[in-house]
Amino acid sequence: MNASSLPAAGDGHVRTSIPASADPTGSRALRYVADIIELHERLSYRQLPAEIDGAPLNYAEDEQSGLITVTARDSQFPARYLRGILGFRLAQYLRLSWISADRVYRTAAYHEPLPRPGGIESIHTVTLCSRTGRIRGYVGLSCSSDAMSLPLDSSRRTPFPTEVAHGVDLLAPYARPGLGTHQVFEIKRFLRDQAMPLGIQHDRVPWHLMLGMGDAMIQLGDAIRLVLGDAKEHVALRHLRLGGFDLRVIEDTSPSLPASDPLAPIYHQGIVAKPFVAPVPDDLPWYRDVIRSYLDGTSDLTSHHDMVARLAGRRRKTDGPLIPRQRGGTR
Repeated sequence: MNASSLPAAGDGHVRTSIPASADPTGSRALRYVADIIELHERLSYRQLPAEIDGAPLNYAEDEQSGLITVTARDSQFPARYLRGILGFRLAQYLRLSWISADRVYRTAAYHEPLPRPGGIESIHTVTLCSRTGRIRGYVGLSCSSDAMSLPLDSSRRTPFPTEVAHGVDLLAPYARPGLGTHQVFEIKRFLRDQAMPLGIQHDRVPWHLMLGMGDAMIQLGDAIRLVLGDAKEHVALRHLRLGGFDLRVIEDTSPSLPASDPLAPIYHQGIVAKPFVAPVPDDLPWYRDVIRSYLDGTSDLTSHHDMVARLAGRRRKTDGPLIPRQRGGTR
């Protein structure tokens, strides 16, 4: 049974069903997968906001829905929390059958790989239920693997995972002096907890993730100039467009990964994600402020529909530039 068909169960414990498309070779692998999912369903991160090292890039409380969102760099998370967050990512992909259960079992994995030490850092946005401490949503900004920042059209730069899977070069059209690979981040794992029931938290989690990610981009200024990734048309791509991003989407690719790659199943779907790239919009603070004021109840917006209509109205009036302009420091 697919995780999205699980019955609503509030914040209580839900007995995990093994993904139907899992491909392990025996019952031990099936049991291992189910145990990993159940392990991460039981974990609480109630103390996470207080244990971030230094000031987070974003912190937001939503009293109406009982959600808390925090955004920070790799090194700001205590190691045990970072492992748990990467475990949430793994458990959600197992629920969705987007990662090979057999590979997870064979490597005894219980979280996705930890970041390599040194160099620039990735950024994580985590949305928690304030009552239970459970992770309700996650999105990451993953940094380049290049040891040194390289020109975007350099033959020596390391392609981002999206580029590898789709066989495309997303960055060369944006090459210009002063813009390097360390200023490009890949949007990863735009996820909502597959076990959560429909309701106000379910509706608001994606906007908390957009708020946290957008606020980080604003705070870091020219350190993040371009974003890329792949996503489905009516899911993350819709939220990114409503958030002000002028996406260049590449159509009709045939993405795939080697069978040995744990993530190979993600491209074995009827509807496949499309690769995209976009400059960080100059007017991102406007979109951030609209989303934040709706979530904290300080605006005249009285419904989710009103917020989406206001964002869409602004989006129709603006056309983003192909080449990202220099932005003036941290804003």
